[in-house]
Amino acid sequence: MNANKNKLFNIFISVFLIWMLFGYAPETAFSATEQQVLEDKLADYMTEHEEIAAGVATIVIDEDEVIYKMKGYSNIEEQILVNEDTVFEWASISKVLIWISVLQLVETGELDLEADIETYLPADFRSKTKFEDPITMQHLMHHNAGFDDSYTDLMIHGPTKKKSLREVLEEADIKQVFRPGEVVAYSNYGSGLAAYIVEEVSGLDYREYVRENIFEPLQMTKTAIDPELSDNEWVKEQRGEVQGYSTALELIDPNFYSIPMYPVGSAMGTASDLQKLMQALLAEDGTPLFEDEKTIDLMFEPTLYYPETDIPRVANGLFYLPSKSRHVYGHGGNSKAFSSSFYVDRKERTGVLVLTNMKDESTFTSGIPEIIFGEYAHVENDMNLENSSRWEGIYEPARLPRHGFSSVYGLFLRSHTKQSEAHDLMINDLSYSQLEPSIYKTEDDLNMYSLDVYSKHPLLKKMLSNTYSDLLYVPYYKHLLEWGVIILGGFAVMFSFGFMIVSIIKKIRKKQQSILLASQHFLNIFMCINVIWISYETSTMTTYSSLKLFLTANVMYIVISLVISGYLLFQMRNKKTNKYEASIKMVTILSTIVLCVNIVYWEFYY
Repeated sequence: MNANKNKLFNIFISVFLIWMLFGYAPETAFSATEQQVLEDKLADYMTEHEEIAAGVATIVIDEDEVIYKMKGYSNIEEQILVNEDTVFEWASISKVLIWISVLQLVETGELDLEADIETYLPADFRSKTKFEDPITMQHLMHHNAGFDDSYTDLMIHGPTKKKSLREVLEEADIKQVFRPGEVVAYSNYGSGLAAYIVEEVSGLDYREYVRENIFEPLQMTKTAIDPELSDNEWVKEQRGEVQGYSTALELIDPNFYSIPMYPVGSAMGTASDLQKLMQALLAEDGTPLFEDEKTIDLMFEPTLYYPETDIPRVANGLFYLPSKSRHVYGHGGNSKAFSSSFYVDRKERTGVLVLTNMKDESTFTSGIPEIIFGEYAHVENDMNLENSSRWEGIYEPARLPRHGFSSVYGLFLRSHTKQSEAHDLMINDLSYSQLEPSIYKTEDDLNMYSLDVYSKHPLLKKMLSNTYSDLLYVPYYKHLLEWGVIILGGFAVMFSFGFMIVSIIKKIRKKQQSILLASQHFLNIFMCINVIWISYETSTMTTYSSLKLFLTANVMYIVISLVISGYLLFQMRNKKTNKYEASIKMVTILSTIVLCVNIVYWEFYY
């Protein structure tokens, strides 16, 4: 019996050893295999698109494993390859530092996310608020405090004066146009205001606060945040080695711009330094950024959902990325010549950062996170699909300048939503399939931009919501009237050009002509050129103050033109003129009125 028992025991031990050697695959081995597959997939993707890349640095963190990939050139002209010392502009990823700072102060009890921010601002601070409803820090984190946008003073090449954050905020060409909580409209001003509150509450300059409470604890020695990079000489020197490019790989020159409202987009450094920040956000207890491990979990808890859904939208300043895992949050960024993305899945302990020296780049900054986190998969439900025609119409982003001449740019950002079959939609050239009533998804774009949610709005009729901004419904009559005013203005200028050509021909032939009429048409052409110049300067990044002279010239144009038009009307009533002359004068007056209406309506004046 003992012999049989020993035999059975030996057989058991042998089988167990064989199972241990061949049948049991420890978790680490499985993870290593998965990591290799992921690394190969990432390498293949970057190689596939290398012809459209200037320079790219990407880091993927999967628990304790790190994948670091670099591709292309930091300087194409001098053939300088991207390396570990290449610095990239973070652009709007810089805002992650703001929200970390805010939550650090919440953790110490110095800030309350639900308190009126007026509590923390100096009594003499020149606020942009219009409504009596209080604005909270949570509103600033959700980008729904109600502020509009500005296309001036955002980025400046070679500024002559360095201003404090308070000065920049007080001088910003910004207005509050919506009630707090009413509309989501991505706001650099709102984020900058949050950074200023960090200054006021902590008693430290924001740059100093970030250095002491984020950079130093994480040993981020190769990152700067000052708009002139004066806080890190090494980064400033390295930035001189990097150039920025368009998506067509054309050099953008100049490509280093100072951001006066620097907390919202001035951070710059190496990919490996940004990796340290990501690793801290993935750490189980959040140290050394936070003392209480509950704070880091709070940071990634959804605080704002898409209207009338359970789909997350924002978690304390971090935007939700539609993905397979359904709990990825982070931020993207675009500057004058750089693009970036930074996304974290705390539950899976996975993070992705992508830095490029290309403007408005998405193949890498959006495509790589999609590879890592997977395509968005909507949770199935039993709801009947709606008739999608209810959402037809024209929409424009809430994130727009809604005062001043910059508001004209909204005309070119409008999208047209049409019904496709009974349940789907077409938005411009993208096809959207209905997942459930009010929720639509496209396969024609990357995950980051794939999800759209429609809702009825108590004041704005209906609204389309996507990642960074709500899109507001624009009635057809308003759309047609605004374009009609622009088109009529175009015809008025063409008429003035034609008149001046005829006048020049008459002068050559020494024929009599009206000096008054010629003067008015010359003014019309001058005004047109002036407006084009203002628009061009704005598109190339400039200050509002630098445009004051040109905007004032338009006021002078209106005054002089009205005087001339009045005199022409007086002539027509009191002086005999033939039908041809009368018709020319009348068309001139009408053309002038149309141009004056355009200047006043679009606020091309100071």
